[in-house]
Amino acid sequence: MAMQSTESKSRLWGTYVAIMIPLGVAINYVGGLLNSALGGPLYLDSIGTAVVAAVMGPWVGAISGLLFNIVSALMGGNMMSALFGICNIGTGLIVGYMTKWGFFEKWWQVLIVANVLVSFWNAATGSPIASVVYGGVDGSAGTSVSIAALQAIGADLVTAGFIARMPINLIDKGIAVLIAWIVYKRLPENIKNFNKKK
Repeated sequence: MAMQSTESKSRLWGTYVAIMIPLGVAINYVGGLLNSALGGPLYLDSIGTAVVAAVMGPWVGAISGLLFNIVSALMGGNMMSALFGICNIGTGLIVGYMTKWGFFEKWWQVLIVANVLVSFWNAATGSPIASVVYGGVDGSAGTSVSIAALQAIGADLVTAGFIARMPINLIDKGIAVLIAWIVYKRLPENIKNFNKKK
């Protein structure tokens, strides 16, 4: 009986994984398109990653994030931009492990700890990647102007990119982790247990 229950839980988990990974990719893609249409300074392309990581765990979130970047690169015709998948992998791992270990329960854990860690990771990895892929800019006018200004006062490209991206990331990733937290908190306990420390 216990084995049957375990098999049933395993099948249910597999079903949710098969649903959540493409859902995370789709949410990221729609967020990115929305931001492009609005011409805003944010990215909005990691909301799905954060939601999937909070619900299903760090590695499922990381896979969903990486797949989004691969799909986005294929559709945009620039395979080098798939390197930004490293940013989304970090987002998935940070949010997923914080949830698994019980540090994604209070608003301050989300907006202060998770947001700062995710923002720092994305700025630290995104800046050198943008230097390789786009020569330091990423399509955001505000970020590009800030990078140019920082370079004018002597900062190197990667450092300027990090400093310019960090404030934007604190808002952008703050939105992502907050939405993930809201979704997670509204889930029934049996679904939350998919990503609880065993």
